Amino acid sequence: MSHDAPQQPRRSQQRPSPQRPRSAPHPKHGPSGPGRMAPGRRTTVMVVVDREEPEHALRESMEWVQAFERDCGLVLDTDATELYGVALAADLKDSLQPPRDGSVADYLDFICVDGRWLEPGGCPAAPPDSNGAPAWAWAYYESVMGAPDHAYCTIWDLMPLPMAA
Repeated sequence: MSHDAPQQPRRSQQRPSPQRPRSAPHPKHGPSGPGRMAPGRRTTVMVVVDREEPEHALRESMEWVQAFERDCGLVLDTDATELYGVALAADLKDSLQPPRDGSVADYLDFICVDGRWLEPGGCPAAPPDSNGAPAWAWAYYESVMGAPDHAYCTIWDLMPLPMAA
């Protein structure tokens, strides 16, 4: 009894080889400019990600930070980028009150929510009954309060490199 080696299918019967994906443009983008960032001064960014799985939320948050680093208009020390904090929106909402001053927002330079970058001076106006709080404080408040409870809010510290002398 002889065993014949399996024969290769004819070219017309072969499955087409999968095409290598072309490098797609980056789907995420950073802010359109450096805002109030300054060379040599730490920049703090909050990214709100609507993902229920922590691993997926952190991965997406990192993608937004990488887009920020790529598109912000300043050269950043990417080795100095650090995750400062992570919280569920529900946990932040528990103690968040309508702003009466700058509050937590004073420590943030940018907020990424729903794929949109906000910054002081480039955010929606404060509501008419703003309690005297600035628009930026309201942007932070509305970013957290408008997020689904299961969304993750991540805070990142980034460092623009000092200008060369």
